[in-house]
Amino acid sequence: MLWLTISVVVVLGGVSIAAAFGLGSFGIAYALGIDIETIFSTMVSRINSPALFALPLFIYMGILAEKSGQGERLVNFIELFIGRFKGGLGAVIVLACALFGAISGAGSAAIASIGTVLMPRAEASGYPREYLVSLVACSSILTLLIPPSIPLLILALTMQISVGAAFLTTLVPGLVMAVGYIALNQYFVRNFSVKTVEHTSKTVFIADFRKKARSASLVLLLPVVVLGGIYGGVASPTEAAGMGTIYVIILALFVYRNMTFKEFFDATIASGNLLGSLVIMVSALILLSTVLVYEGTPFILAEMVSSNFEQWQALLLINLILLVIGMIMDDISGSIVAASVLYPIAQDIGVDPLQFAAIVGVNLGLGNITPPVAPLLYMSSAVAGNVPMQKYIGYILKFIFFVNIPVLLLVTFWTDFSLFLPRMLGF
Repeated sequence: MLWLTISVVVVLGGVSIAAAFGLGSFGIAYALGIDIETIFSTMVSRINSPALFALPLFIYMGILAEKSGQGERLVNFIELFIGRFKGGLGAVIVLACALFGAISGAGSAAIASIGTVLMPRAEASGYPREYLVSLVACSSILTLLIPPSIPLLILALTMQISVGAAFLTTLVPGLVMAVGYIALNQYFVRNFSVKTVEHTSKTVFIADFRKKARSASLVLLLPVVVLGGIYGGVASPTEAAGMGTIYVIILALFVYRNMTFKEFFDATIASGNLLGSLVIMVSALILLSTVLVYEGTPFILAEMVSSNFEQWQALLLINLILLVIGMIMDDISGSIVAASVLYPIAQDIGVDPLQFAAIVGVNLGLGNITPPVAPLLYMSSAVAGNVPMQKYIGYILKFIFFVNIPVLLLVTFWTDFSLFLPRMLGF
């Protein structure tokens, strides 16, 4: 535990997760006299998984969708229906992020794609910039909950549970959270001097609808291609990710033709750079997971928690730890640590594996927007022009207390809230 604590402290000091936990793993192995070749062979066998190949494909698909402007097509289509009402543009932000989650599965991609398009438009309509920072940051975590979700993919593979079932566990919580954001947005908007777009004639609306529907229709089919392949039994998550990636490339290069081959090449290089760093980070965390299992830490913690706490108390403790993990780590790192350290505790107190996956997904999303670390919140602030935290802290705390925490409590203590869909589909 000493080396693990040192690794966490080093991460808080600014050292990369890969370096901190990789070196921590070697420290634990050396202290316990564990054969390095043994833990490395175990780590390599866990990384060398065909299912894990879905990770780079989903990330590549999301980056290509973002760079080719497919998020903007979704925005324009949704705005056509609800953007004309007071508060409608805020609702567009929430729904666009939710739909973009069905394409990218990454919160940062939603902020880069949806935030850059809608923030200037909403500010020009009268929304305060500091409010938009909070709304976009909160909406971006919907991409972690609406399938396909990259953190849940990693979590499912680490826990060795069905990826498709894990995706479904956070769908209902994600949709309920989206409704909560929209409702709270309507409450806030009452105090803003928001301009509304004048209603056009029926003829103009129909013409506009045809144009924007034609523009967005093929993008809207992407979730059908990916999720339909998985749940229709046609493709595995890896195969569905490959189908989705090819589909996005065809749209970008040959249908919409809004991405040149040079831009496609640059996006591919950017994806490769990101994936290279992710592979190193995931390898270090899986190495840590392997060493901790050899040390027996997760099982010692599980025994200690189960013998000293009631189930509801243990669940609150798990949520608190997950919140801290989400605040200091990105969602992928947090998923692996949660599966390695906290999953044995959840098993020992009788929590369903799929319910634990939902708790992790919702909680890591909350951690990513909870100050003082809050990586997605800071990214949203950067897109808006580096707004100081004291200006938006009030808004973000209200979203957290009135939407995120109630949903988290429902996921934690009402089993059917997250397991209804997986059970209905036979998982």
